[in-house]
Amino acid sequence: MLTIAVQMLKDDEEARDAVNDVFAKLTDGSLVLPKENPERYLMTTIRNLCITRIRQMSLRERIKRRLSLSEPSHTSMESTQEMAKEMIDYAEKAFTKQTWAVFQLRFDEGLKYKEIAEQLRISEVAVYKHLAEALKKLKEKFNPTKQ
Repeated sequence: MLTIAVQMLKDDEEARDAVNDVFAKLTDGSLVLPKENPERYLMTTIRNLCITRIRQMSLRERIKRRLSLSEPSHTSMESTQEMAKEMIDYAEKAFTKQTWAVFQLRFDEGLKYKEIAEQLRISEVAVYKHLAEALKKLKEKFNPTKQ
């Protein structure tokens, strides 16, 4: 369970917390193991908990974690934070107001396409197109060799 949590969350301490949360729920009775495939149930539970935690992270935190994985280990945390800030600053300037709003609602607030469409009064297809454009611009600017 810990291995899965570390792979998903990219943070040893947070992964341990997630696994501890699952066992705490077992202890207090709010989580009951089925008689068949209890290991599978635990693995699914930790996976779902990690997904929930990832969704709750802010956009800045997600970018910071993603960058810290792709950078060499000698890179300082400060430069990782600077790069994350640079990406956010670039996005705010390069995206249209509508694209920026869609991007924030999706990655900062974790809303689904339908929820974004309802909130901004646009179609779900428009939400998809705005996100595709945003990701394309970020890739072009920050990862030009992998297009």
